[in-house]
Amino acid sequence: MSLRTIFFSYANAFVPPLIFLLILWALLEPRFSRRFTRGAALGFLAVGLVVQAALIVPGNELELAATFLPLTLYLPAILCLHLLSGNGFFPTALTWMLALQCGQILSALRKLLIAFTGNIHGSAKDWTCTVLLLLAAGLLLLLAYRFLRSPFRAYAKEQAGGWPPLLFLPAMLLTLYSYFLSSTTDVTVILLLFFTALSAFLVLSKLIVSLAEERRVRESRQQMEALRRDYELLQRKLELGRSYRHDMRHHIAALLALLQQGDTEHAHQYVAQWQGQLAETAAETWCRNAAVNAVLSAYLAQAREAGCTLGVNISLPEQLFFEETDLCVLLANALENAIHACKEMPEGSPRYIRLSAVLTDNRRLVVNVENSCLQDLSFDGKGFPIVPRRAGHGQGLKSIAAVAEKYHGMFRCSCGEGAFTLRAVLLDSTAAQARHSSRIKSALMIVFLACFLLNCMPTLALALETVPVLGQAVRVVNLRTYSWSWGSSGVSVQVPVLDGDPAAAGALEEKTEELIQQMQEHFREYASRKYQGYTAEDAAYEVIRDDDTLLALCFRITINAGGSVDYNRYLTLDRQAGQVLELEDLFQPGINYIFPISREIRAQMEEQSNTGGADYFLPGGIWSDEECFKSIAPDQNFYINDENQLVIVFDEYEVAPGSMGTPEFVIPADCLDGLLAQPSILK
Repeated sequence: MSLRTIFFSYANAFVPPLIFLLILWALLEPRFSRRFTRGAALGFLAVGLVVQAALIVPGNELELAATFLPLTLYLPAILCLHLLSGNGFFPTALTWMLALQCGQILSALRKLLIAFTGNIHGSAKDWTCTVLLLLAAGLLLLLAYRFLRSPFRAYAKEQAGGWPPLLFLPAMLLTLYSYFLSSTTDVTVILLLFFTALSAFLVLSKLIVSLAEERRVRESRQQMEALRRDYELLQRKLELGRSYRHDMRHHIAALLALLQQGDTEHAHQYVAQWQGQLAETAAETWCRNAAVNAVLSAYLAQAREAGCTLGVNISLPEQLFFEETDLCVLLANALENAIHACKEMPEGSPRYIRLSAVLTDNRRLVVNVENSCLQDLSFDGKGFPIVPRRAGHGQGLKSIAAVAEKYHGMFRCSCGEGAFTLRAVLLDSTAAQARHSSRIKSALMIVFLACFLLNCMPTLALALETVPVLGQAVRVVNLRTYSWSWGSSGVSVQVPVLDGDPAAAGALEEKTEELIQQMQEHFREYASRKYQGYTAEDAAYEVIRDDDTLLALCFRITINAGGSVDYNRYLTLDRQAGQVLELEDLFQPGINYIFPISREIRAQMEEQSNTGGADYFLPGGIWSDEECFKSIAPDQNFYINDENQLVIVFDEYEVAPGSMGTPEFVIPADCLDGLLAQPSILK
């Protein structure tokens, strides 16, 4: 292979990952200072180049370096992005998904160019592929930097506290591409994937730009509405002023008449009333910033009209360190929510709003809004009140939280003793750094998502419902079957539906739930170990005893993962006591029941082995000491048969080879003399 061919091959192969890195940088909202972020990114790039250079050595094919790109470049870059990003986890995930999508577009285009230029020979083919690929990469990069960068950062900040709705589409598309682009050579399929990926990226970009523009329009409209209300209020006061000036001579005449009559008391009252009317014509000034003052004037006037008592402490300069639109959005939404809460208070109840907005010496803005509240509220994990959903409700607090996140501050709500308090802190964006989130958690989540996208192999277990309980007498009236599958892996469970006494049935329900959780753990363990393999778990139940004394259920569970493993779990309900029996409940408190039962089981094992009818893990054979049976567990699996005899049950492979199934041993009554609790069910 000529040097020219090697050069063009390397150049074409590494254009997609290079564009991936550049788009990551374009969409990154840094958590730290620009200098630190730039240094960290350059350090990562240097390490990546060294690793790639070690793979691209004489004697190694280009495909070797390309094969290791997910581990040597993409995954470390994603981890580095999460460490440097100032957005939340999911908005940051959307960042690298969009960058990966651009890389997939170029990878598909590269395959198409190789296929379509097959009839071109020599340097013309190399130059054609390289120029067209670089042109497409440049267009994608221009789109990201010129049109997508600012809108995407604004959208990511607004979605900082939750799951962006746009995340699902690129995640599913990347899953699709990661499978087909690495496995198909069909030009038609690659062409369809290319146009699908390109169309989806353009639509997502257009949608993000539209959402950012909609947000700007919404905030501007909100600010204009506040200014309009302030203007209308000012107009009303000017009109009152003109009216009072017109009636000035009448007021003076009335005062002169009172003074001539010597009625100074009524003259003082008249002047005081007149001053109160004149005060209504004065324009209120809450702070020196015109935009913020307009918002405060408009909403505080609404609060007075709603009958609210106001307590206002505003200490803001004319020039702020924050965007005026953001501060207006914060104050307008906070006051609007407070006014709505006060209006819901019944007549005669106190209605008040206490507002404080102070800029401290360290350029930190602290906003507190406290208002009367009809009832105490609970809050979800993100700090938002849990209230009945209705159209548009709760959007104001999300906007406030987005503003606080934008300026690396905090947002917190609390409610108690008839008062709702909102506190928001904004830090100067030119001096503050974002808070450190849990890096270990982010790293684990990144590895999980990356492995999912690259390998498309889930290891999830089915979430099972609890058993409902109805009626008066405990009995099994029906069954419910739950099934879940992904490809060849899955879970199928039959759960009994109980009808009966709430206390007794509740005890059986609790044990059933514990058993279901154990099944989930078993399935997760096997599924996580069988990488890209088949794992299934089936569970069915059987009523083995149902009389006036006992209700006994047996859950028969099978796990298939290449081979199969069976195990049974028994639940026995004592109808008289209304409780699910444990093995220790059958014996006197503090007595050693493990030794005599284990001795009896060992004797039965030896007897069956000597007659040739069974094979157990016993000393003296081919089994190691660790494998040999020694004793039962304190909570050994058991049931009580129809003859009221204790039956000890072992899982498959627990005390014998798999050919023995799940061995059972009936314990005779004479073995348990003097050990049983009184009165005893066993005979």
